[in-house]
Amino acid sequence: MNEVLTRRPLTDFFRDLIRTAAREQQVELSESTEHYLVRLMEHFAHPEQNWQGRPLTLDFLESFQAADSAQRAGKLRRVGDTSLFLSGMFMEYLEQQLVSADFYIALGRSAYAHLASVPAPGRPRSLFAEMSERFPELVRVLTDISFEQVFRSDRQTVRTYSRWLHTGSQRDARWLMRRGLVPIRPGSDLPH
Repeated sequence: MNEVLTRRPLTDFFRDLIRTAAREQQVELSESTEHYLVRLMEHFAHPEQNWQGRPLTLDFLESFQAADSAQRAGKLRRVGDTSLFLSGMFMEYLEQQLVSADFYIALGRSAYAHLASVPAPGRPRSLFAEMSERFPELVRVLTDISFEQVFRSDRQTVRTYSRWLHTGSQRDARWLMRRGLVPIRPGSDLPH
């Protein structure tokens, strides 16, 4: 059998993932924010060597001592982008670490807010202000991609059901039902 593999540009692939996740999470994205998220995903698909080697908090603190606005903006953008990517794509992992996703969300949000105030020709200040204001929503979009597309497994279904048993989360219940599983508490005969 002769199969033809269809190649899609990575940009199109990530755009589709982001649009689907945004729709699922009921998050309206501006064109510029959607474009930025696509570029962010492309960047981390082929990250720089040793991209995790330096603590983000150091770059954040050093950004305020930077000699020029370009250097300050670079550090703040690295902190914002990396925090967004980590808190969105690896939220479950971060929740098991000493530094939780909430820390990265706060750090990234603050980095984008400061970046919006750094003067630079050609840099869209309003985009970074929006990224800061809507950071938790953007994390939800990336988390949806992580949960639905990147790290899918049977273990995930068991974890989601277990989490639903403890929290009663409507999000988890909807996720289970989309997979054909009606969440029922043990000893109960009615769905919740």
